[in-house]
Amino acid sequence: MDNIAMGENRQRNMNQAENVTVSDDNESLLKGPCPLDVEIAFERRPFRFAEASLDIDALKVVHRLKRFGFETYLVGGCVRDLLLGAVPKDFDVVTSARPAEIKALFRNCRLIGRRFRLAHLHFKDQKIIEVATFRREPLETDDLTTRHAAQNLFGTAADDALRRDFTVNSLMYDVENGEILDWVGGLKDIENRVIRAIGAPQRRLPEDPVRIIRAIKFSLRLNLNIEQSLHEQMVQHASLLIDCSKARLLEEIFKILRSGYAAPCLAELESVGVLSYILPEFCNMWAQLENPSWNLLAKADEWVLSGRAVSDSFLLAVLLYPVLADMIWESNDVAKAVSTIMKSVVIPLQFTKKHMTTVRNAYIAQRRMVKGPRNKRTRRLVERDYAPEAIELLDITDKATGAVIGQWRKLVAKRVGVAVKSVPVLPRPARRRPPVKRTRTPRKPAD
Repeated sequence: MDNIAMGENRQRNMNQAENVTVSDDNESLLKGPCPLDVEIAFERRPFRFAEASLDIDALKVVHRLKRFGFETYLVGGCVRDLLLGAVPKDFDVVTSARPAEIKALFRNCRLIGRRFRLAHLHFKDQKIIEVATFRREPLETDDLTTRHAAQNLFGTAADDALRRDFTVNSLMYDVENGEILDWVGGLKDIENRVIRAIGAPQRRLPEDPVRIIRAIKFSLRLNLNIEQSLHEQMVQHASLLIDCSKARLLEEIFKILRSGYAAPCLAELESVGVLSYILPEFCNMWAQLENPSWNLLAKADEWVLSGRAVSDSFLLAVLLYPVLADMIWESNDVAKAVSTIMKSVVIPLQFTKKHMTTVRNAYIAQRRMVKGPRNKRTRRLVERDYAPEAIELLDITDKATGAVIGQWRKLVAKRVGVAVKSVPVLPRPARRRPPVKRTRTPRKPAD
């Protein structure tokens, strides 16, 4: 969606609905406690998104849950993005149904998570609709002796909204009644294009320091301003990321790399001081460069936004390339040099062995590929699993001419075509029913 269309959608969405219902009886909406630093101002705004902008599978999930009597809404990022005129990356659902009740209603359901019990509904093309149950903060009377009990206390929609990180992510959309539910001023913040924490930032950020990364990612991807008090606390609490789950940090890094806004996000993470806690050795090497620049990552962003298919391994290779470029092109033993330094440059994050092996081999192949497929031994590089990443890296770094890149891509296309033709398509065998075992009733003995 281009910028003009996004602007038109945003203006049309925000100019809808003149009538707003504000409720003064807010405490009755809560089952759990209300934090003292949170001001509730419940607003139910009549509003309808265009049906074409909503995911058809998410709508089916909502309608089925409501048909069985469960309170159900679209929630979070999909509502936020639609109001801002952006295309949602996914659609999440929140409901009063418990995880076991969700599983009983959907055959394609898989329950995941130990800390937060969630339902993943699997659809074709590897699409997943995440369904969560309303959660609340614990009361004094709650039994919290079991593991993760505090994270799996079920409440109301209002309780769930107060638990979310930012006001713009707390909005819920009632599909059937055509209403947006807002408890903490999320609609106003979207109109003002502001990211604000729900409650005091000095309380909310230590609860989950990964919110620092999320705030930066949302602000740059959606062109929002971070509230000043929130930004100050982000700088102050950046060091808390050291103790965060490495798996979650890794997930956020890949989300940033895939977003199409990786260059400005990484630059802001460096400015706030976050990057030095996520990738300390990378930052040390980055600081030693004469003219450190995110230009290569910005070029990869252009590829992503244009719809060009790129792998996670390629994006990781682009991220690390500036600090390893001298070794790749000047080292006498490039394989040994790259292998040694790559073990430390990503510490403490734990990238998969597949990612690291692909990136390493793509770096090592650069010198052999830069002059084109001149001989049989060099041409055999296209048979390697890392060949696509190596060719794309050669292209994005402008180390080879367009003619050389074209020759490599032609070889890859030819190899793929041969591979497809060489695989015979066999008819699917008919399914046979297993033989039915008949049991005979023993005859009664003769009198």
